[in-house]
Amino acid sequence: MRKQLPAIRVSAWLGQAVKNGLDLDDPRSRENVLAGVAAIMKQGYDGIHYNFEPIGDGDTEFLDLLDRTRQHTKLLSTSVPQIEPYAGMRLTARTLLGHDKYWSEGYFGQVVDLVDQVAIMTYDSYTPTQSLYGGYVARQASLALDLVPASKALYIGAPAYHDHGVPWLDNAESVAMAAEGARLALTGHGSRRELFGLALYVDFAATEEDWHEYMTLWR
Repeated sequence: MRKQLPAIRVSAWLGQAVKNGLDLDDPRSRENVLAGVAAIMKQGYDGIHYNFEPIGDGDTEFLDLLDRTRQHTKLLSTSVPQIEPYAGMRLTARTLLGHDKYWSEGYFGQVVDLVDQVAIMTYDSYTPTQSLYGGYVARQASLALDLVPASKALYIGAPAYHDHGVPWLDNAESVAMAAEGARLALTGHGSRRELFGLALYVDFAATEEDWHEYMTLWR
């Protein structure tokens, strides 16, 4: 990367499903993560990108991990769940799913304070049609644009995978609709935003159609 694209910063993507044995509430687990970060940074990376799921709203141990990661890297990034779209939806979703699908605006802001960039995972929305998904992405991006300072990078997740596990989502969610929603939100925000982009998830699952939509609809 440094030879071919010297201006690009390369971060190590570190994460795990916390429901599969990783307990970030355990201080020893956080120490192990930090030891891994220290070792990885010695390999020459520019930064760290975390992707732990699910992280509940108000999780102070995750805030502690972010804060302590600063001693190892100057560039810190994290994937984040969707922001609560409307009042009451977070508790309803938590009751149905058994974990937080949404973060409150307050907790989202606390995480943003500790990092340089965030990527909102706007997929698995459960919206049944393409138009509804595009509108949902626009809502998420609009909320985030108001909460993330212009000095920090904000990325909107674009689903470049095709095994959602719910049949209609493979049709409803697409890179094209994510790009459309992000563009609508940015236009509606009314101010210039340099550190704003579309985060393709994930490159090894992306099809030629996904890349075509990304290259033609997001530029």
